[in-house]
Amino acid sequence: MPVSGLVGAAAIAGAANTLWQYNRENYMFDVPLRQGREFQKQNVNLARYALFREDIRDLASLTTDKVSNLLVINTLKVGFIVSVYFNFDRTDAGFEQLTWHDQILSVLLGMTLLTSFFFLMTSIWFAMHALQLAQAITTKLLVQVVRIPMPTEIDIAKAATEAKQFEMNFREALRVPFMSGQPDAQNGQNGQLPHPNSMDDLNHVDDLSVSDLSGLTRLPHRVKTMVKEQMVKDDPLASKPGGPVVTSLNELMYGYENMDKTFSQIEPHLKLLSLVASSWQPFDLYSKVTTVLGSSCLFSGLAYYSIFYYKPSGTSEVTPEAWCCFLFMCTLAWWNLTIEIAGSSFDLALAAIFMMVGPFVWMFTDKPSLTDNRMQMFGCPLLIFLQAVWISYLGIRACTIAGVWPHFFTSTRYLNVLHKQKGPIEIPRDIARKAKGEDNWSMDDNASTDSGEIEDVNRAMAMAQPLVDALSCIALQPQSSASRQTVSQARDTLREAARAAGVSRSTVLLKGFFIHLEMNGDQEEEVHWVDPCGISSEPEHLTAPDTVSLVEIIETSNQVADMLLSHAVRWTVDDMVNLASYGGEPVAGVHSFLFQFENTLEKSTHFRPSADYLFKVAMALVSIFWILVLCWSLRFSTNVFSRISLQGGDMVSWTMPQPWRMVESFGCTLEGTHYVMTDGYTVQVLNSDGSLYLHFQACGDQRVSAVDFGQGGEIIACCETGTQSTWVANGKVMSQHWVSNISGLMDVAVDRSPLEDPDHIDAIAVRDNQLLGFVFEPNGRWRLFGRLTLPENRDRQTDEWSITALAIRLGRALILTKGDQLFELDVPSGQWTGPLLLPTLGPKSKYDWISVCRLSRGRWKMVGLPSKAPIQLWDFERPPINTLPPRRDETNPQLALSA
Repeated sequence: MPVSGLVGAAAIAGAANTLWQYNRENYMFDVPLRQGREFQKQNVNLARYALFREDIRDLASLTTDKVSNLLVINTLKVGFIVSVYFNFDRTDAGFEQLTWHDQILSVLLGMTLLTSFFFLMTSIWFAMHALQLAQAITTKLLVQVVRIPMPTEIDIAKAATEAKQFEMNFREALRVPFMSGQPDAQNGQNGQLPHPNSMDDLNHVDDLSVSDLSGLTRLPHRVKTMVKEQMVKDDPLASKPGGPVVTSLNELMYGYENMDKTFSQIEPHLKLLSLVASSWQPFDLYSKVTTVLGSSCLFSGLAYYSIFYYKPSGTSEVTPEAWCCFLFMCTLAWWNLTIEIAGSSFDLALAAIFMMVGPFVWMFTDKPSLTDNRMQMFGCPLLIFLQAVWISYLGIRACTIAGVWPHFFTSTRYLNVLHKQKGPIEIPRDIARKAKGEDNWSMDDNASTDSGEIEDVNRAMAMAQPLVDALSCIALQPQSSASRQTVSQARDTLREAARAAGVSRSTVLLKGFFIHLEMNGDQEEEVHWVDPCGISSEPEHLTAPDTVSLVEIIETSNQVADMLLSHAVRWTVDDMVNLASYGGEPVAGVHSFLFQFENTLEKSTHFRPSADYLFKVAMALVSIFWILVLCWSLRFSTNVFSRISLQGGDMVSWTMPQPWRMVESFGCTLEGTHYVMTDGYTVQVLNSDGSLYLHFQACGDQRVSAVDFGQGGEIIACCETGTQSTWVANGKVMSQHWVSNISGLMDVAVDRSPLEDPDHIDAIAVRDNQLLGFVFEPNGRWRLFGRLTLPENRDRQTDEWSITALAIRLGRALILTKGDQLFELDVPSGQWTGPLLLPTLGPKSKYDWISVCRLSRGRWKMVGLPSKAPIQLWDFERPPINTLPPRRDETNPQLALSA
């Protein structure tokens, strides 16, 4: 017995030793596998969190890379504008005197280029600020918050177990093979693996809810078949544990309570980045918007610059090459807008009209006219107004109003690539510190089931994807265009809200339902069967339990979207805890995170400074500048055209004896009964009807530069070496003699009714563009009395301001410039008035006013030279000019009678 006992004990000991060795070898074989598995999990986590940090860099680079390119491009544009203004040498000769047409073009192109300069500089500042904010905040995120959770020594020690742990576990050390129901128990794993086709794994299938155009492809065929079999065998409203929930649309909207079927997969670092990106996104947006506005203004300014550059000097005529350049640059400015704005065809057409209508108004302003100067009066203000309108229109459309981005510009589409963003995100309040990890800012958990109002975030998350699938199927049904557009808009809004809230999948399946849809025209509403998941058979409409209203679906969808969008920008305790698991410091709120970057102590709903506010200030400044320029244009037009009363002029039915003869100087008697003129070589005296009275030679062989009637009826002729008087009677020359030896007089005018003042002037003349005054000695000789002032302190050596004709009567002198401008001088007081622009009968190359003379009772005679036509004679009434003292014949009737 003792021997048998010893043998049995030895057998048991041997079997135990065998089990011990067997299990020890298995244990030692599993230890490196277990270590490799734990280390692999740690490596995967490290790589996963490294990808999180790459997410931060990639999303921030959307702004940093873009604004860096804008900085370079806009700097080059600003340099080009500066070169346009300052590309000259100080040693260059001065610029020619500008006409009023040139002044309008100069102000218009200058203001447009300066507006472009303003917008481009604003874009540079916005880009620099966006770059600075994006780099600083993302660096703070990477350094303080989104860290890589490195494994601790305890985690590493747990993975690297020691052999003595096997000795302390007798159950595992003496385990009999094939006698355990869990062969992997020693590894800490559950031996019951799920079947790949079981319903328990449906919650992890990626294609359970795909928001495409049709919900029929949302589930695999095997899942839909299993659901159909379940609905046939079991209660239609029941679902197996772990499987998809089958419900009707009415129950989903008004009575759904299965909150455990909701999935939110938004990562906390992405949510925090979306919130803090609200600090630089407005600067990113408006740097691009101001670039678009600045580029369009630059092209438009260059369009007017081409007109200014190619326009002949001293005229208002615009050459064909100037029009070609203008149309090309305006088209380029408009084309720049078509790429950058998302407006309708009407918006693009409106912008094109305002851009190009200005020069057409210019053409209409320059239309030959004698009586209608109304467009000329308002031409300059209208040009500036039209240019300011389209700039202001684009600026107003670019403003952020009521918390909504200016979606008129396509740049708003690329601010947030995670989901569609309606406007700038309002910064949520910080989380209050509490003893328990409770979300202080979550919605109250009191979902309503009787009114359909959505008050619970979890319920909204559960309803989002099924509603998207239902709306996608409804949009495919026959209906009116307005109804389909409403359904599609609600579906897209809800889809983007679900994406913003991280609701990417759901196991809720909708049964089919009937819905009434509006049809086109006068057709009545039709009933359609909609089965989003393809798991229901179409019943008879009269016996169908589920008939839903499209209005209710749209309202519920909008409420769910509003709830999800509100939740997407709310920073919760769960977000703070999940983000803290990355290994960084906890973030209690966006305000506290961005506090060091704000320049205000007050916690507002938006980051300060706000780019949309600064852009509105910039637009206000630009508007003020344009308003000031518009006021200047009104004043400019008033100064230029207020005294233009030479309207209603009558062309005299008058023909020269030789219509081909040129007129270089012209004079007349006080009543206009006779005229004297010269072509530079001979002198003719004509009757009032243009018939020839006398034709004679003056100045001998010298050239005749000017003629006029003297105070005694004689004819005064200015020669190269002096002034000669010719007395005529009965159509014959009676005598000729020299009255002055002053040479170089280009034109002369004699006051045939001089004043009786001791310092009166008997005649005026022009020499080297200087105005000279003469008095007559008792012996008939002329004496130079002095040099008269000119109307404006300008460089009279320029061709535009050279004096071409003179007239004087009763101490009132008229001078006509080569630019067809009249100035009037009251000699006793020395006061000038003007310029008085003559009627526009065409550009200088087609019509030229060459001479003027004064008759009695405020009448003027003007001589005009049309292109390809003989000389014309015009009658005008003197305009009422109140800036000069009254004429002597107006205050002294006897003087007027004697004259």
